Amino acid sequence: MRIYNHRWPVRMHKVRQWYPSHQEHRVIWRGPYIKGPADAPLMVGEKAYLIDS
Repeated sequence: MRIYNHRWPVRMHKVRQWYPSHQEHRVIWRGPYIKGPADAPLMVGEKAYLIDS
């Protein structure tokens, strides 16, 4: 189990949702939403990545 110390926005994305009554996967869209614990601070802004070779 992971314990998160902050919240962050999640962009809209596609997922393959299983429907047992039809015995098939269907593509649905989820989001946007805020992920993380309700009492944690919200982290927003640009991300920077370091590529080290």
